[in-house]
Amino acid sequence: MTAVVRVSTHLDAPAARAWELARRSDTFRYVTRGFLGFRSPEPLPEVWREGRSARGRLVFFHLVPAWTHEIRIASVDAHAREIRTHETGGPVTAWSHRIRVRPDGEGSRYTDEVRISAGLLTPLVWLHAQLFFRYRQMRWRRLVRRPA
Repeated sequence: MTAVVRVSTHLDAPAARAWELARRSDTFRYVTRGFLGFRSPEPLPEVWREGRSARGRLVFFHLVPAWTHEIRIASVDAHAREIRTHETGGPVTAWSHRIRVRPDGEGSRYTDEVRISAGLLTPLVWLHAQLFFRYRQMRWRRLVRRPA
């Protein structure tokens, strides 16, 4: 069973700035903080690059330890402003995530799209992803309001 989640938001930041932020591990930590933690034995790269990977434990709400999760950066396309990851862990056999940044008026449009496979748990993981990406994008809007 496979499901797709696509969530998009307008950011009050130029696409070039949003794109630079999207590639950074400190942005990843900021936009997920409070909802999901990622504890890795090795430091995450400062800037995500194609071919890099990270393995760590997910921690829901930074309190409830979950399974080990692996993130592989499949592609980083600066021209198209897209990042694609292939992720697995626990009950999630596939979490193929695409992040896109596009110009949108004076700001930018940020989109998370993920294709999920988790067997019988796919509907539950789909629901989690819906909530997670909406939370992330709320944090994105807060992040870009801060001074550069």
